[in-house]
Amino acid sequence: LTWDMEAIQLMQNLLPRETVLFIADAKMSFDSFRSSMVATVNSKTIITVNPGKITLQHPHHQKEASEDPTGGFSQRNSITDVYTVNQLKERAKEQSEPLYGITYSFISKFDLDSSVSKVIKTRCSKCKFLVTEDMKSCTNQLCPGREQPLSTTTGFDLLVDFTDHTGTLQACSLRGLVAEQTLGCTTDEFITLTDDQRTSLKWKFLLGRCKIYIKILPSPRMKSGLRGMILACTLADPGEVKQHMTKLLQEL
Repeated sequence: LTWDMEAIQLMQNLLPRETVLFIADAKMSFDSFRSSMVATVNSKTIITVNPGKITLQHPHHQKEASEDPTGGFSQRNSITDVYTVNQLKERAKEQSEPLYGITYSFISKFDLDSSVSKVIKTRCSKCKFLVTEDMKSCTNQLCPGREQPLSTTTGFDLLVDFTDHTGTLQACSLRGLVAEQTLGCTTDEFITLTDDQRTSLKWKFLLGRCKIYIKILPSPRMKSGLRGMILACTLADPGEVKQHMTKLLQEL
């Protein structure tokens, strides 16, 4: 139980079945109404979201390192390690914590020219569950806002494969603001593009090597056991690619 507004706001932003909480100094007491013991959050309680991940210290609780609503890591300038695709996959499998890195790869699957409904999607703003705008409430049984009027966010929601000479990492998410920055347009602008313009935009990335900032997490639901989140993606400078790829080849 919690009556603390800050803690309530924190809980509302957590993802069901994906978030792990470590809670210290919660008051335990017997609740006669529930006929069981309950934990109550108070001013002394410390809540750690996803312990073991990069965290920011806070006097009341610790939040996971700042991410925008699309999953883009706000401190990507601190990511400097460069990997091949195979190195990303191998190192991510060796650790339980998220792996952050840069790869210079070709986007090998980028379905920008499919139907708009497959490129732009609407999600519940509370639990990120896929919904439609005509719904009155979220259909996710574990959504913290299920009993409230549906609040949604609509944005780019793509699955992207990227490939280099060592392999392919499949089904990496490219969403929201990160996708807008990558494509150079908003969802409203994208909707107005013709089929030929969407295809042209797609091939702009398929034909050029990209500099991709990536976050990789373990995911039992994925066939590969890994889930990739693209934090930034731009067409790479050829000189920069040559410099880093030469160094990587020397390390092999």
